[in-house]
Amino acid sequence: MKKLKALWAEFKAFITRGNVVDMAVAVIIGAAFGAIVTAMTNGIIKPLVDWAMYGVNDGAAGLITMLKPVYTEAVDADGMLVVDMTKSIYIDWGTLIMKIIDFLVIAVVLFVIIKVFMSLKNAGVNAHEKAKAKLVKKLTKKGMSEEEALAQAETETAAAEAAAPAAPSTEELLTQIRDLLAAQNSSSDGGDAANKE
Repeated sequence: MKKLKALWAEFKAFITRGNVVDMAVAVIIGAAFGAIVTAMTNGIIKPLVDWAMYGVNDGAAGLITMLKPVYTEAVDADGMLVVDMTKSIYIDWGTLIMKIIDFLVIAVVLFVIIKVFMSLKNAGVNAHEKAKAKLVKKLTKKGMSEEEALAQAETETAAAEAAAPAAPSTEELLTQIRDLLAAQNSSSDGGDAANKE
């Protein structure tokens, strides 16, 4: 029983860690973004590619290579038998092209997001280093040795960081978001009730 409680406590600590919550949020947002990109490529880009290929292939239904056609009893306007695409065997090059475009769009957006995040992070580090260098320069002008000035600058910047207000935790942010959504829902419910009257 003790092992089970210890295992449960360890699992609870793991699941409530900030990194796990951040990762879960990233996965959910990534899935939603993937759905948007897929809808864009299937709804906009694939029809354009198929339209372009339709004109080139003179009547082909999209960008496909027919391996084994199965014909229906129906006849099209030109007197040709209609191919049953559900039973035919073919290579759908258009779908492959769309998946490649999906991948490239998601990769580009992810690259841009990471680039922006890293530049912001580096800007914060650079600002911290500049402030420390400025303080060291000021202290050395007052007659301190460079080693003493560097040690004091590190102590002062660490104290300033400790005195800065702490960023809210992930749980606090999620609670605030939940409360804002609840307030928004209750105000919209009140508006709906007033509209009904």
